[in-house]
Amino acid sequence: MHHVSLNLTDLVISLLRGTMRCDKTDDVADWAWACLADDDTWDAHGALVADATKYLPGSFGRPPRNPAEKINSGYKAWEYLYYVFGLLPGLLWATQKPLFHAHFCKLVAGVRVALLLVIPVDRRQRAHTLLLEFVKEFEEMYYQRQIDRIHFIRQSLHTLIHLIAEGLRAGPACLYSQWVLETLIGNLSAEIRSHVELFANLSNRATRRSQTNALFSMFPELAPITDALPMGAIDIGDDFVLMRARDRRPRLVDNAETEATRTYLDGTLGLDIGTWRPAIWKWAHVRLPNGQIARTAWKECAGEARGNAVRRSRMVKVFTVVYWLKDQRFAEVQYFFRLGVSDEQTLDLAMLSVFTPPDPAILRETQDVLLACRYQGGQSREVVDIKEIVSVVAMVPLPRHREEADDPQSDALYLDRFFAVEKLGLDMVWFGREDVAEEVDNFDGDDE
Repeated sequence: MHHVSLNLTDLVISLLRGTMRCDKTDDVADWAWACLADDDTWDAHGALVADATKYLPGSFGRPPRNPAEKINSGYKAWEYLYYVFGLLPGLLWATQKPLFHAHFCKLVAGVRVALLLVIPVDRRQRAHTLLLEFVKEFEEMYYQRQIDRIHFIRQSLHTLIHLIAEGLRAGPACLYSQWVLETLIGNLSAEIRSHVELFANLSNRATRRSQTNALFSMFPELAPITDALPMGAIDIGDDFVLMRARDRRPRLVDNAETEATRTYLDGTLGLDIGTWRPAIWKWAHVRLPNGQIARTAWKECAGEARGNAVRRSRMVKVFTVVYWLKDQRFAEVQYFFRLGVSDEQTLDLAMLSVFTPPDPAILRETQDVLLACRYQGGQSREVVDIKEIVSVVAMVPLPRHREEADDPQSDALYLDRFFAVEKLGLDMVWFGREDVAEEVDNFDGDDE
């Protein structure tokens, strides 16, 4: 927790801001990497971070605040984590020099893998190699073997060499990180009711918590029911739950969505439905097996139009297998719906607007860290099985380079370009949880 979320992030931000201690024999003006040293640039960058809040789903937890205003005002470790390893690769794309940006992306790629609970062998080796290269190149690009910069080489930098390798010996980092203990401290502190005998009350609450957990372990039937479905929800299998709001009546869909439905039915079931035009009930939410709630443009766009502070949870990662070919894409969920094709079979489907594939050139430059896709809006409609949705992601607007902004064809080439941010350490966050309650953010009471 402290290594990745606090120590490394402090090193990165200090270098970008040019606030690292500078000896008399050195000059900050020579620090080509300090792209955020100018106050105006720093303020503009902070505004971008603050504006990204609405694009981060509620399941991501506390979003990073404007660092130009709040970084010295109790900035949380979780905020640092998402600011540096989630948003910064995209927000620095138009500001930082390519050499330093590519170097920073090696750190991000390695840390994102280290945060996972289950790390595939091929990703472990690649992450370890990238972190080794980052440390070596850091000494060449920043420290440059200068005595007056030796304080750049902090212990947190050296620890990166062992971050992946130690996982083989000590297990996933989540098992010995500080997150669990910090959460327990916060929970127990919230239960304190006596400010006169503070520590006696805290000890009593911890004892009662331990006794309760012991009873639940010995007699599981005493534990409260946690897998009850919300009112009106439908368990559609494989830990997917379809949840309201639901449309009050079936409605005919437009031509593009009708064609997308026909294409799916013809390709999946071989049904020739001719000129049939479906009338469907729209559903607003689906709870995924990882506990996240996937929402829809149908409800969220209505909330945004009313001026609500919506944190978008309608962008998803979709995993499809077609003839042994694996395809991973990002898409915006328009709505969910059910389609009965026989008395025995009902299809649970999602209407999507699919983003374009990530820009391959940017992928190569950033070690597959910056997934830059273009939003196609109404030009794209595709129907998929709900169970092909893997997770809820954030799609954040990608700033343009100066050269891109000056291009006469700038809007045609770079308009509606977003970069993907996935929930960091997703399998670590949901480890040990069978189910979670429905999120309360963005709640819309317009149920049937």
